[in-house]
Amino acid sequence: MNQCAFLMLLGFASSVVAPVEVRAEAARPAPRVALFDRLGGISAISAVVDETLRRAGEDGRIKQRFVNANMARLRAELIEQICALSGGPCQYRGIDMKTAHRGMGITSAEFDALVEDLKQALGLFKVPAKEQTDLIALLAPTKPDIVEAGSVAPAPTVAAAGAAHSPVAERAQGLREAATLLDRSDLERQKGNRSLADQLFSFAELIVGVDTLASVAPLFRDGAPPRITAAPVPVALNAPPQPPAAGNSDEEEPPARPATGSLTGAVQTSGVGAEGFAIVTLEPASGRFHPREPRHRVIEQRNRQFAPHVLVVPVGSTVSFPNFDGVYHNVFSRSEVKSFDLGLYKAGQEREITFDKEGIVRIGCNLHANMSAIVAVVSAPYYAVTDARGHFAFRSLKPGSYRLRAYSEGRDEPTVQVVHIAPERNTVAVALPTASSGGPLADKFGVPRVQKLSR
Repeated sequence: MNQCAFLMLLGFASSVVAPVEVRAEAARPAPRVALFDRLGGISAISAVVDETLRRAGEDGRIKQRFVNANMARLRAELIEQICALSGGPCQYRGIDMKTAHRGMGITSAEFDALVEDLKQALGLFKVPAKEQTDLIALLAPTKPDIVEAGSVAPAPTVAAAGAAHSPVAERAQGLREAATLLDRSDLERQKGNRSLADQLFSFAELIVGVDTLASVAPLFRDGAPPRITAAPVPVALNAPPQPPAAGNSDEEEPPARPATGSLTGAVQTSGVGAEGFAIVTLEPASGRFHPREPRHRVIEQRNRQFAPHVLVVPVGSTVSFPNFDGVYHNVFSRSEVKSFDLGLYKAGQEREITFDKEGIVRIGCNLHANMSAIVAVVSAPYYAVTDARGHFAFRSLKPGSYRLRAYSEGRDEPTVQVVHIAPERNTVAVALPTASSGGPLADKFGVPRVQKLSR
């Protein structure tokens, strides 16, 4: 017997026990049982969500929507949302439906297809008709916030019957899916949704190859940074995580014979302490010095975040961008110092870029607006990233005058001051103007975007 039927029978049994109490309270309406309880609680809702997502992932009408979905997070949020809507003890912590689906071009037919998959899942678990109707009624008001007027769904793909294990049939199915993605990407391009069009086009490239679609690629890439098309390199998924900030010259190349001077300091923003990390560089005021040798560094994509979030490297250094997430990422930068687009690649793969010009490079993911990182490319022989409280240190400096540059996370231009290093311990306070982060980076076409949960 399913949980819903069990709860209904339990309610009926309680109504025929203790008849005196029932008669005494006859005028009082029966207590209303929340839909959450009538559905069977969190375990029953979880089972229905799992079955709905399984069906949606195999549904030719909408499965392309789940190509890059973070299924674990999507599952958790759906369970949380249904639990909250149905009167359960959950609180939905995701963003509103309109913001979450803006620019995705979801059609009425696609929304209805997902509802059909939900109904089939409810039927599989023998959820009574009234509970089915009540649940759908709770979800129906979200349709205007999810569906975009004028969106047209592509034709569904149909697999060849009885040929699931044929390599020819699998290739044919892949080509059909690529064609569906191309149709949809062209539709989004014509509507002006450039990032979504590029994303769908890129998934089609993954199926049929970059060379196959090279003749039409400019239609989707013009206006974006230069695309890196080299094949991604495999990377071990068990690599240890990177720190939140990295790039201290003292740690990377300690001197064989430490000099007699040192410098410690603190960066403050408007006198109240640094917000986030800051970057500090030192160079002899004479301008005569040898820059550091280029290095190889890593900025990973893990848990839908970049780490390190702030990285300092000498000019000419190469940075790898491995993906450790269960979803695709698209690392890019529109910075004048270094503009690039690494394209889509999945977990266990990486691409790299060489930073050959000094300056601040702001990095984002075109699929996940919340992701950002900063690479400071420096020619100075001494550099450091502050800790979270704004503190920094240089332990080995020759006495003399130095030019100190300090950058905050929100500013590309440094604050510059001269410091004098005596043959002993020295301290300095650095004041930076307040700089707002300004929200998420624009997408790789330069279009502003709102921050939303990675899906």
